[in-house]
Amino acid sequence: MPNITNNRTFNIVQLSDLHLTGGIGQAPSYQQFLAVFQTAKRLNPDLWLLTGDLVNDGNSDAYDWLFNQLKVTKTPYLAVAGNHDVTHEIGIHLAHQERIHVPILPDQRLKNCFRYTFQAGHDWQILLLNSSVSGEIFGLLTHETLLWLDQTLTTHSEQTIIALHHHPTKVGSDWIDAHLLKNHQDFWHVIKKHAHVHTILCGHVHQVHTLHPLPTHQVQLLSCPSTDRQFMPFVDNFQIADTLAGCRMIQIDNKGIVSSYIQIVQNTHSFCLNNAN
Repeated sequence: MPNITNNRTFNIVQLSDLHLTGGIGQAPSYQQFLAVFQTAKRLNPDLWLLTGDLVNDGNSDAYDWLFNQLKVTKTPYLAVAGNHDVTHEIGIHLAHQERIHVPILPDQRLKNCFRYTFQAGHDWQILLLNSSVSGEIFGLLTHETLLWLDQTLTTHSEQTIIALHHHPTKVGSDWIDAHLLKNHQDFWHVIKKHAHVHTILCGHVHQVHTLHPLPTHQVQLLSCPSTDRQFMPFVDNFQIADTLAGCRMIQIDNKGIVSSYIQIVQNTHSFCLNNAN
């Protein structure tokens, strides 16, 4: 059911790739998330938007802990699944190609084919898509999901933000680009038909990117840093970067102008990298 919020400026905080694992509330991944989360709360969001890889092993108690943290803020929240939310990866100490991927069921609170509406200058909608495939790292949108997306965009002409986990275009790192949205061409075929799609938000890459994949379309693709650890950009083989954890803030003012910046967090202190879009 649509949710409508009337605000002069509408603030969305995107959190991604938490990879919660280990002792609930105490392990390093939880502490890293809490450091980002505490900073993000001071940004006064109107919506929390989580773009996948929330929990590493499907532990329902970990989801309960996470969603309770969000509920306490009394701010609406939406979340989609990432590959780790539908896949238990065994052998994380091994090379990527040697690990075993076991399908698991997603938490029922993760959204797919879900529409959320708000007002900022004019009417907006956020469409949430599940791009994750149980037992796999790569992404795929089912025929039914693509059909829902096309029909929803045809029926509703509001300015649109789309959120999914997997990146639908290459980001310049061969190893992670091997695990992008496999049917990205079908996805972009739908987007090209609808000029009111403004922004696509994704996770998965543990990197910050601002891309304009369609030269003749306004749409921009924004990726988000992980609240856990970052991947080195523009390298062909997997490497961990020494950049810091953070989140993305998307602001839509009363004239419908969208801007965005990355909030970087170091321990309990933070600073931001401005990035107007």
